[in-house]
Amino acid sequence: MISKAFSYLGKKTSLALSKVVPGWADSRIDALLMAPKPRDSKTIRVPKEFKQHEIKSLDGTINAYRTGSGPTVVFVHGWGGAAYQFFPLMRGLTRCGFSALAFDHLGHGQSERKPTTLQQSIATTNFVLHQVSKSSDGLAAVVGHSTGCIAIANARNNLLKDLPLFLIAPIFNYRLFFLKRLVKLDLHSDLLKKYATRFARAYKHEYQKLELARNLDKYGDTTVIAHDRDDPESPLSDSVAFCKKYPLTKLLVTRQCDHLRIINSESVWQELKSHLNYDDTTINFAEEILDTNR
Repeated sequence: MISKAFSYLGKKTSLALSKVVPGWADSRIDALLMAPKPRDSKTIRVPKEFKQHEIKSLDGTINAYRTGSGPTVVFVHGWGGAAYQFFPLMRGLTRCGFSALAFDHLGHGQSERKPTTLQQSIATTNFVLHQVSKSSDGLAAVVGHSTGCIAIANARNNLLKDLPLFLIAPIFNYRLFFLKRLVKLDLHSDLLKKYATRFARAYKHEYQKLELARNLDKYGDTTVIAHDRDDPESPLSDSVAFCKKYPLTKLLVTRQCDHLRIINSESVWQELKSHLNYDDTTINFAEEILDTNR
């Protein structure tokens, strides 16, 4: 009861502030939506064979992890995620003759703290893929999760052409994904409605052209999509619909893995190896449970 009372009071206060200070509500919501809460770096256990380093870009300093040797597979996380989510898959690939690189988007993980936007994620992904493509080992494949899949599909075509793409729990409807995040904020409904209206206008001009299906069609013959039946963030039906329209896109359906645990499921691991033309099923990976409470 007490928590509900404080929540009610907070919503009333935020509504009053928005009337007294024009623009306060928008800036407050921007801060909540565009700045994911960083995890304590001490809670992320970096495997000893991983090298952590910084990548300097014009937009900011990007934190990255690399392991292994050989052609490089780049991993791209989604909103609110971080590079560490891919550690088990990255470790597994090193046993298959690949190197693996994952990075924290700006505003995420241990990268420079900056407001996070989809456009910024696309720019950062472009920058990292370009850097890797110029390296001696070259770019072998790209793996994405959630909104990271949108960033991949919007990367420059010359970087992705003919590359194997592996998209895990992709977000096909960014508008709905964004509005779900908005509704979860503990703010007065009137403020949320006004902000949603503002976003709807911005969506038509800035975001609609970035939607995954609009940009992934040209890579359908090199793409595998992995999606769980119980994904609460992105419905499986979106992936099914895309694969029916572009039948050369392969669809892997998992069960009881939800939106996050699917990343390091055994089904995804086996399919990723197959997609990279590595069919030795005796090479497995032990799923790491990253205890973020330590």
